[in-house]
Amino acid sequence: MTPADFTAWIAHMKETRGWSKAKCARMLGCGVNTIPLWIKSGAPPYIGLACAALAYGLPAWRKTSA
Repeated sequence: MTPADFTAWIAHMKETRGWSKAKCARMLGCGVNTIPLWIKSGAPPYIGLACAALAYGLPAWRKTSA
């Protein structure tokens, strides 16, 4: 996830959900000090996937009976 994409996600979550950077960090399972690093250098691919899931309001993955 590029720095621009991560920054845009932070802005989107603030605008649409009222989330602070601290709330974004909690929801991503990282520390608040990690957010500025990802804003500057970009985030790992798995964080990009987590950001997409959070933006679309998807719940955590759960096994379904088959």
